[in-house]
Amino acid sequence: MIKTIIFTIMLVSVALACQDAYDPATVTMGQCQTQDTANYRNVNDLPILSPSDLSAEELAIHEANMDYIIDIARVNNKKFVASIYFPNNTLACIGINTGKPNMIAHGETVAINNCTALHGIRSYTNFTLYTTGEPCAMCAASILWSDFKTVVWGTFNADLYCKICMSNLPIDSNYIFSRYFGLRPTPPRIIGGVRRAAADAWFGTYCNRPTSIYYIPPQCACQSPDRLQPINITQTATNSWFDGVNQYTQFSANLINYGTDNIQQPSFITSEPFNPTTIWGLVRSNSTWVMAWNPILYPNQPFNFGYITVGTEPAKFIAQKP
Repeated sequence: MIKTIIFTIMLVSVALACQDAYDPATVTMGQCQTQDTANYRNVNDLPILSPSDLSAEELAIHEANMDYIIDIARVNNKKFVASIYFPNNTLACIGINTGKPNMIAHGETVAINNCTALHGIRSYTNFTLYTTGEPCAMCAASILWSDFKTVVWGTFNADLYCKICMSNLPIDSNYIFSRYFGLRPTPPRIIGGVRRAAADAWFGTYCNRPTSIYYIPPQCACQSPDRLQPINITQTATNSWFDGVNQYTQFSANLINYGTDNIQQPSFITSEPFNPTTIWGLVRSNSTWVMAWNPILYPNQPFNFGYITVGTEPAKFIAQKP
């Protein structure tokens, strides 16, 4: 009996120890006291600006500076090249990842060290750093420690690892950058995909070069565009009755476009034969169903329809790829 009681207490202790102590309803943000359980603040990843988010004037500056380091990369036959610019947009220095003197001499850290050696700079407040490929986790942390204002890159980490088969820590840099508050009061401004096509083309692929020091077989979750479903469909049973022969159910359904683009004349099929006794909001068009009005479904726009069918199960609508 005593052994049983002791064993039960041990199990309860283990269960409690494994629980996440972070509860937004009970925590106090700020400095923890000696007796408190300490957890880091929960944060969302910083947004990555794209070229389309920039003014034409700013984009032209970034494209010219990115072209410069891509050209240097080609001349030196090296993939990762970084550059640092003074706040007035004059070049301070560059850094090239040559793999020497060691494996942590990445383009960004080499550029930072070069600038410090050339100009005696210790803190890079209001400076901009460019790099052909998105900073790895190590370089992103170095950029935060160095206090850069803006970071610009061409090729994304997810593509370097998942599509190019290049060894890398599978972490997007904005995950690191979003933890800026441990070092500084404001986040850096991060811009990805500047001259992306040129940078992607320069990196090429290592997927067919398994003997390269850069190669690693990626472990990625790959989503085919043919399988993307930007339309969300929710259905709710609102009424049900029995006529003495059949069970009938009325369903209210809602469509919403959670993508970022307009969807022209969206259409739907059902995974099983669907012959409603009554339907409103959708009409049959050959083998598909289409909206009875409003041929365009705008981002975040809801569209309601409903139907009555025999049975109690809702139809399984599948949005077709536009």
